[in-house]
Amino acid sequence: MPNVSAENQSGEGDTPPSTYEAHFHAAASGYLVLSMDGTILDVNRTLAGWTGHLREGLLGTNIVELMPLADRVLFASYAVPQLAIAGCFTEMAVDLLCADGSRIAVLLSGVRSAGSDPGSGLDRISVFNASKRTLHERELVEALRKAEAAEAARAAAEEELRQKQKALEEKDRVLQASLALSREREALLNTVVNAVDVGLLVVDTEGQVVLTNAHLMSAWQKVMGNVALSGEHLTFGPDRVTLLSEDENPVRRAVAGESFSNQLVWFGAPGDANQLALNVSARPIRADGVFSGSVIAYTDVSALVHALSAQEEFVANVSHELRTPLTSIMGYLDLALDEEDLPPAVSGALKVAVRNSERLLSLVSDLLSVASGSKKMEVRPVNVAEIVRAGLTSVGPKAKANAVDLVPEIPSELVAKADPQRLAQVVDNLLSNAVKYSPDGGIVRVRLWREGQDVRLQVSDTGMGMSAEEQEKVFTKFFRSRRAVASAVPGVGLGLVITKNIVESHGGTLTFNSSPGQGSEFTVSLPGAAREAVSPAH
Repeated sequence: MPNVSAENQSGEGDTPPSTYEAHFHAAASGYLVLSMDGTILDVNRTLAGWTGHLREGLLGTNIVELMPLADRVLFASYAVPQLAIAGCFTEMAVDLLCADGSRIAVLLSGVRSAGSDPGSGLDRISVFNASKRTLHERELVEALRKAEAAEAARAAAEEELRQKQKALEEKDRVLQASLALSREREALLNTVVNAVDVGLLVVDTEGQVVLTNAHLMSAWQKVMGNVALSGEHLTFGPDRVTLLSEDENPVRRAVAGESFSNQLVWFGAPGDANQLALNVSARPIRADGVFSGSVIAYTDVSALVHALSAQEEFVANVSHELRTPLTSIMGYLDLALDEEDLPPAVSGALKVAVRNSERLLSLVSDLLSVASGSKKMEVRPVNVAEIVRAGLTSVGPKAKANAVDLVPEIPSELVAKADPQRLAQVVDNLLSNAVKYSPDGGIVRVRLWREGQDVRLQVSDTGMGMSAEEQEKVFTKFFRSRRAVASAVPGVGLGLVITKNIVESHGGTLTFNSSPGQGSEFTVSLPGAAREAVSPAH
């Protein structure tokens, strides 16, 4: 290997070796002399000092051993081809590995000089310390990054501010819309509250008035005049004169948080022509389970109460008027039956007339009972089978006239606890209805049997039947179905009401099934009784 140390690198006429060596080692830049394969032939002390390597330790090593792997690849792919083709390269940025494991950023520039032998030559590499430059670049990059971050933060802050402004505008829009909707709902509520045909009073937990409607104020002024509305007002019981106690007062009950319906009270001074009958209901107001007041509804039922009173008075008067001729008829029938040697047919007809007169008198008594609300029962063990057979005999002529077949399934004896006269009325009502509502012919089946401790009587027909709507009203006073009215079927709409009341007063039940055009089926259930206790049915 040729000697290329700093001592013999000067040629003839060059700077003396000692002067060149001094300049070589004292240069501000690092210098490397390489063979064409990258072997370090010489290195100045400046570069050795930068890297912390001993100068003698670097001699004979390859330059790429001073570089990280990535820079080795870069040197081999860029510098080596440039030296071979162009004979030089400039400012290649690489890192050099220091003895302590750290790195130093440098810029390499190189030039190749041909040797005396073909294919030989030396590569002179200048090394410039780029640490400060890199630091400045890094500081610049960091400053740029911070500036970009600050700009991004400013933009983000502005965007956040815009979003908050947008959110505030949206909240304001929603608030305005909610306020408008609230006003609309308030107007709607006021319209509805004032449109209903019911007086409304809203009170707080102390009984103070919170809200009223026009209907209530109209009723208040009618009764109380110019007296200021108050939750505390005089109310009376159904008799119109007894002042309600605090526990019974509707407002006090509502303030206590009670929920109730259909309390009948009278509002206004007793004897006052403007006194009103009111049906009162109340519901508590609870927000999140906390009681905050009550809504009280007052329905004016004065007209209904007066109408019912007039109806009851009319029924009572008519019933009393019917009693006199009936009593006379029954007296003459008894006289006729007292005659001796009456033909059996005449005697039987008179007995049927007596029975029907007694039934009619019983109906009149029922009308009086309905009007007065009183009923007298004389319950004892009776043979229900005997009563049913008597009822079939009584309804027989009417069934024959209507071409209705009576199909009984009755045992010889079946005992129940009942008032015989009232039970006969139940049987007559059910049989009469079954025949009456089968005007075009058909079949009426009558079954009597014991089920457990109870006695069951079932009367079914194949008549006109009832719709679902009519079935809901079947036990309402004076109700008659449309088909019954259209077909001119006689009746006043009290039979089933009376029948149900009689059955329930015996501790029994009355149930039914019906379909339009298919007929109806009524079933009576009564408490049974022991055989030995049977009393006559009449």
